[in-house]
Amino acid sequence: MDFAAGVSIFLVTVAFAFAFVPGIITPFADPDVGDPVSANRVADDLATDRLASPNHPYDLDAERTAAFFEDGDAVGELAMRDYKSVNVTLTNTTGDVATIDDVRAAAGQSLPGDADATVAWRSVTVGGDRYELVVRVW
Repeated sequence: MDFAAGVSIFLVTVAFAFAFVPGIITPFADPDVGDPVSANRVADDLATDRLASPNHPYDLDAERTAAFFEDGDAVGELAMRDYKSVNVTLTNTTGDVATIDDVRAAAGQSLPGDADATVAWRSVTVGGDRYELVVRVW
């Protein structure tokens, strides 16, 4: 009886290892897949700190937001690894790219059709209007 219990526990442990370990290490092992940690970190940084004041998170400052998207190397200022690509877009309620102070609110490369991207978005306001801040990492 003890032998059967021991073998059963061993087999369950081995099955668990084969089932869950590959999924746990995948985000760190393959540079060609999306990166949920980085996408969420960048979205939070932009929505609560870089484009907004700490006292009013998710309420983006129009001047900071326009300056960020007007900068030719806006995504280069984000803390991303060299082999990762990022796209940051501010969309209006219809899904179109927003314009803030006459600046088109999109930065970074366009998402390739065959890319395995991770998308993080935050609902934000700019000047009282609602927008979606969308961050894509691949």
